[in-house]
Amino acid sequence: MSKPRLEGKVAIVTGGASGIGAETVRLFSENGAFVVAADVQDELGHHLVASIGSDKVSYRHCDVRDEKQVEETVSFTLEKYGRLDIMFSNAGIMGSGSVILDLDLNSFDNILAVNVRGVAATIKHAARAMVANKIRGSIICTASIAGLVGGSGTHGYTTSKHAVIGLVRSACSELGAFGIRVNCVSPYVTATAMSCTTLNMEADEVEATGYDYSNLKGITLKASHIAEAALLEGKVAIVTGGASGIGAETVRLFSENGAFVVAADIQDELGHQLVASIGSEKVSYRHCDVRDEKQVEETVNFALEKYGRLDIMFSNAGTVDSGSGILNLDLCEFDNIMAVNVRGVAATIKHAARAMVANNVRGSIICTASVAGLVADCSTHASTTSKHAVIGLVRTACNELGAFGIRVNCVSPHAVATPLTCTALSMEADEVEATGCDRSNLKGVILKARHIAEAALFLASDDSVYISGHNLVVDGGFIASKSCFPRDALIK
Repeated sequence: MSKPRLEGKVAIVTGGASGIGAETVRLFSENGAFVVAADVQDELGHHLVASIGSDKVSYRHCDVRDEKQVEETVSFTLEKYGRLDIMFSNAGIMGSGSVILDLDLNSFDNILAVNVRGVAATIKHAARAMVANKIRGSIICTASIAGLVGGSGTHGYTTSKHAVIGLVRSACSELGAFGIRVNCVSPYVTATAMSCTTLNMEADEVEATGYDYSNLKGITLKASHIAEAALLEGKVAIVTGGASGIGAETVRLFSENGAFVVAADIQDELGHQLVASIGSEKVSYRHCDVRDEKQVEETVNFALEKYGRLDIMFSNAGTVDSGSGILNLDLCEFDNIMAVNVRGVAATIKHAARAMVANNVRGSIICTASVAGLVADCSTHASTTSKHAVIGLVRTACNELGAFGIRVNCVSPHAVATPLTCTALSMEADEVEATGCDRSNLKGVILKARHIAEAALFLASDDSVYISGHNLVVDGGFIASKSCFPRDALIK
């Protein structure tokens, strides 16, 4: 039996007495963590502790608008449990809405005091505790889709959630040097008690409204989904580019988590060795050059015939070119990169989706993109073009396939010392890793292929049951911390 994911960790969850916070407290404790639920809803908080057990969970009154209360909550945690590994800054309010011409600035101030200043206080004091105790911790903040678009909340709420995303990126840039990760989660419409009260709607009305506006059909978003955990027992997956590097690590990880896996590649010897090392009862190998649509279709058919269904497609096969300046661009080489990295991905999405739709499977399609799909200085012209294209393809496929309950996402790694990367750069693995570490913002960890496989596992599993059209960037804060000025010039 595998060890609980958070065994021995210590967490604080603000806004932890109800809704998303309470679900997170339960899930963290189920996964082995000691948790302090911090809130202003004292009665609910004490009920939560009683329902879980005071040996695992404590309650602390904390109004995040008051920095002293935040500091005291962190101190309470350190005194009781000896450390702090996780801060989930989840406390927030929505506030009543009004048009901008009648905006109540007192209400606006209160929303920002809770949703932004409160988050800043929790990040500050959690980070102080982690730095002082040399804990490479995790700080997570609740943002919202209202932090990404303009029509999903009141003026005050939308402003505050945009601010949270900016604060997360800024804090990430500074705290990476201490090995502290800072991220946020942005939920869609969730029928929490706060949402129902603010909207003056019953939970089923909130859920029905959210479902109507959502692209992904066949599932209703619950608070538990924002903190949920699940694995791949009995699922069937195809991993292209599955014989080496990220693909091979993913094949191993998927099979360890209960999936039957078809590893598809053109490296036949490595593919057969991989199957032998894991066991043919769990993993099969299939020769597949993704440039040839017929081979992709046949690989999908092979998986259906052997295992009876297809739940997961990890479209990971890719290649890189030798690189040249734009003035000397080799268009034949360019064509080959696009054929593997873009046309090949399109073929795998097409035939995986056909199988899922035909068999009424609400599956997950994951594609390997890259940080080179987001910025222009991480790879060659052809590779950068292809990875930008993959991100676009994922978004447009998500738009179509959501109606069938099929999720489409991608993962974008930073520099990983795979055989392909090492060969392309004419560098040893330790040289690639050292270069990636130097350029990464997050210190104290070296990016490995296994880390990308774990990201793919998340997107393949029901952990991400309501995530679609997303690009999961695994870059140690590289993108978020690219700056116009040295950090020292900004922090006095």
